[in-house]
Amino acid sequence: MYHRIVPIAEAGNSLRGLVVPPETFAAQLDTLEGAGWHTITAAMLANDLGTGVKPPPKSFVITLDDGWDDGYTYAFPTLARHGFVATYFVIAGRIDESGFLTSAHLKELVAAGDEIGDHTMSHFNLTGGTDSSRRYQVEAAAARIAQVTGHWPESLAYPFGGENAGAAASVAACQEMRIALIEAVASPAKPTSSQPPGASGESPTTSPTPRPTLTPVPNETWANRFAIPRIRVTPGTTPAGLLGELERYLQVG
Repeated sequence: MYHRIVPIAEAGNSLRGLVVPPETFAAQLDTLEGAGWHTITAAMLANDLGTGVKPPPKSFVITLDDGWDDGYTYAFPTLARHGFVATYFVIAGRIDESGFLTSAHLKELVAAGDEIGDHTMSHFNLTGGTDSSRRYQVEAAAARIAQVTGHWPESLAYPFGGENAGAAASVAACQEMRIALIEAVASPAKPTSSQPPGASGESPTTSPTPRPTLTPVPNETWANRFAIPRIRVTPGTTPAGLLGELERYLQVG
């Protein structure tokens, strides 16, 4: 899970923990590609899960949240250079606004094999609000994305990373939606055979090594649709550290 791929000097007031410099992003992808990892989109993952097909070994999904235009100017060329694709979760109400992805950007990304996913109309926290407001945020965003790209989004990332029954119901009501992404929660407990390791969290300052992170396995939250945890990537995520987080999944089976 990335948010911004942009030099710090160009990041404005964005939270620094969400800003990954382009050279760091490139180094991370260099390492993953060199280790034999390759990308699929969130929609491809949903298709595999829905049909009971195990994705190819060392498959992973790159996601970029919020729809900043640096996802095109900085991230896209780096992805293309590695032969990688990504799922861009755009705030649909910000399409064509200054600083955000334009309609032309979205069309070019789709033509290159990238996916455009739903991140609501206004970065709305779907764990709150009324049923009607939640459904509007999901469905109006999906319609706007389809209007621009010609494709109804099949994936959604929950703004702020959390979900509850009301949020899940609003996503389930959007008929084209097949997969929703949450943010994994770190735990100090050690992984067990019944609790596989998953997406990464911040290491405590008192520990010399990263804590194991527990995440649920892909979770079917409504008929043949899935909620998937994500690894948050920060400016301090080293290429080796990110590779280590991904390789934990190879032990899960």
